[in-house]
Amino acid sequence: MSQVWFEQVQKSLVGAIAFSAIGMLPSTISSVSAQSLPPTKDVLTQNVTSVSQLSDVRPTDWAFTALQSLVERYGCIAGYPDSTFRGRQATSRYEFAAGLNACLDKINEIISAGLADKVSKEDLATLQKLQEEFAAELATLRGRVDALDAKTAKLEAQQFSTTTKLTGQAIAAVSAGNSGTDFLLDSTGALTTNAGKVNTTVISRVRLNFNTSFTGEDLLLTRIELGNGGTGLNNSLEAPNSLLGFTGFGNSSRFDYSGVGTNATLNRLRYDFPIGKDIQASIGTNMSLNDHLDANSFANDESADFSSGMFINNPLILPVNDGAGAAIAWNFGGSAFTLRAGYVAQNASSPTSDGTINRGLFGDPYQGTVELEFAPKNADDASPFAIRLQYTRASVNNLDYNTGGVNLEWAFNKAIAIFGRYGFGNISNRGTAISAALPAYTTTANDSLNPQTWSAGFAFPDLFKEGAMAAIAVGQPFIENQVGNATQTNVELFYRFPISDNISITPDLQFIFNPNNNSGNSTITVGTLRTVFSF
Repeated sequence: MSQVWFEQVQKSLVGAIAFSAIGMLPSTISSVSAQSLPPTKDVLTQNVTSVSQLSDVRPTDWAFTALQSLVERYGCIAGYPDSTFRGRQATSRYEFAAGLNACLDKINEIISAGLADKVSKEDLATLQKLQEEFAAELATLRGRVDALDAKTAKLEAQQFSTTTKLTGQAIAAVSAGNSGTDFLLDSTGALTTNAGKVNTTVISRVRLNFNTSFTGEDLLLTRIELGNGGTGLNNSLEAPNSLLGFTGFGNSSRFDYSGVGTNATLNRLRYDFPIGKDIQASIGTNMSLNDHLDANSFANDESADFSSGMFINNPLILPVNDGAGAAIAWNFGGSAFTLRAGYVAQNASSPTSDGTINRGLFGDPYQGTVELEFAPKNADDASPFAIRLQYTRASVNNLDYNTGGVNLEWAFNKAIAIFGRYGFGNISNRGTAISAALPAYTTTANDSLNPQTWSAGFAFPDLFKEGAMAAIAVGQPFIENQVGNATQTNVELFYRFPISDNISITPDLQFIFNPNNNSGNSTITVGTLRTVFSF
């Protein structure tokens, strides 16, 4: 057999394979046209040594003998991971063409290396016959690959950034509810201007996240946020006093996505980066500690689970939460233990005092929190059980906080879980009567309070549909016998139903008993329909 003859055959083969790289991957081919090619999970990926392993290729097909000869001689064709080859299906002809292309490449590589004597004339004739049989598929694939290359080049030329990915979320909620009184009483019994009867409202919030990575292991998060300024009934509970906003009353009842203004603002600007193998650090001018601390799989996200603040986070553990600062998480050598810590100052951008409150990076209001988590993982690398022990030292409007907390979650199985939080500690007014700082909430002459807070609930993941979740929780945001003549109790239940991967609808119902720790206030009922769009 002459080398000239091999070169002539080689030239006839090159025309069929020039459009692909050596050993063209069928996974690339399968991504060219989702309408005509099988799903990605079925692409040819596993090399086989005998065509008999490709169980659904019929021995009576002429192609079977050809495949058997080529695979066993050159090991050049790939099969499905389940060792089947769906050669009798119309769409699988493209996959067969991909396998043929691999053998063409392999034999062309042998000939180009000057080893023509390793390839028999009969095998070359078989390849030519197969090439003729699948000429249409080879030509179609070539056109699709060329079109894909052109589209890819266009996208690369017009892409926003090589390092930044844009994600976003939009929340639209309709809220209605009322109580039996026109205006609420505060905890001392005085009439407030906070309405107990309000009109139906529409609340919206939009977030755009620019996620930038420079090394593949770091993240620069820049978030822009805006809304329609909507508040809803439960925001009417919040009076202009620090205790209400920072220890539970306001946050316990307000929607965590409400109150966002119509002007676009910088909501997050932080940089996350690893320190060695086990430590992850974050630093930022606009960050929230609840991104790093007090997490819970079933009660931690106002867009996916509960709407009210007291079920999102522990109000005594995160009295400040937002500001400039840093956070760190240290997992001990891949074990079940993780130590976290965080610090933020809300007035870090203000260098001077306003006369009563010291400001700056280490000024009021600020908080520092540490958390130790125990979360053993199972064989699936999941953590069905987690417990977190917490401590916070904070200052808010000249009130000093020393508080502790426990955060628990336990998924009994895939269908039901329990969760809860408990907080306790001391709030003092630096040597003067606490009523001087909180006239609307206490008349005590003592210089400190010792509040407690708790919440607990049940969650039902994937209820009726994968990705759905129902949950119910009950809790008391601020238990302190010096504040009010009763204890406010919140109940909330919801069912999140995913319409698609990007859209969910959540009916939500809230009951607030003894609002503001005052039995003179009627029970408040709030119903909400929340729709979330994400991209």
